[in-house]
Amino acid sequence: MIKNYGILLLPEFSNLCFSNLIEPLRAANDLSSQPVAKWHLFSLDGRSVYSTSGLTFPINKSIADIPDTAPLDILFILASYNYESYITLALVRQLRKLKPYAKQIAGLDAGPFALAKAGLLNGYRATIHWAELEVFQETFPEINVCADRYVIDRDRITTGGASTSMDLILEVIRQHHGEQLAIAVAEFLIFDIERPGSNQQREFAPARLSLRAPRLAKAVKVMEANIETPLAISDVAQTVGTSQRQLEREFRDVLKTTPASYYTFLRAAAARRLLQETNFNITQIAMRSGFNSSAALIRNYRTIYNCTPSTDRKLHKLRTMPADQP
Repeated sequence: MIKNYGILLLPEFSNLCFSNLIEPLRAANDLSSQPVAKWHLFSLDGRSVYSTSGLTFPINKSIADIPDTAPLDILFILASYNYESYITLALVRQLRKLKPYAKQIAGLDAGPFALAKAGLLNGYRATIHWAELEVFQETFPEINVCADRYVIDRDRITTGGASTSMDLILEVIRQHHGEQLAIAVAEFLIFDIERPGSNQQREFAPARLSLRAPRLAKAVKVMEANIETPLAISDVAQTVGTSQRQLEREFRDVLKTTPASYYTFLRAAAARRLLQETNFNITQIAMRSGFNSSAALIRNYRTIYNCTPSTDRKLHKLRTMPADQP
């Protein structure tokens, strides 16, 4: 039986996330004796929408056209960079009206923010891209937030974005059309590392590092878990069961830096994500990324990225604005 899907693309969406969602559906059609899926692309206003890399997708349906394509088996909401700029009060109101037209509603990458603001995730278990987890959890305490790759909770679906969208759509194909077709699609796309939704989003990179230096990998995870309130390097070493001197030696041998420098880099990277993806001011970002003042953030940020946070935010907006935009 053919399934009907809708995909709402917000500006600056992730190409990779979108491709990982739609290509398995296309492959499922190609590998079946007859089409098993059809999809409709929507934008906020029915006009072309651009991705974060500046590619423009021609779309001729707006969010107001979604009821005309109903009933949808799943309505996917895909948001990525600068999502707060596009999740407006008008969008929130429209999303609330769409519940009757889709059996399930899904938020991909930063899309769960749109569902959460519309109150569509209250009382549900949900995830979002790992870089947004802390803010998401603080903003929406009525949601049971987790760091899973994807979550299917009754009529709501959420993912962490990018490769997790591939994991999710393979599970959707499995549920809608059977294990055999899901395996065939995965093999056709040479996707041989499908992970269940319950896996954590950030397992792969630490796992690779742990093969070379298990204590170092543990130390990095401890640092990543303590960004807003940084630990002393001696406390990090004690937590992973080694001496500070030994930990410094491993950082120098494997990562060619010191634990303190690496920790500062992680915090600056966290600040950069907040700069690019939220409207927090510099003082708020400094606090959330573990710097004791905006001056400390600016000083370290300039050392690592060769510009100030404010300048980087402006440059990011210019880089992500397509050529035909004013």
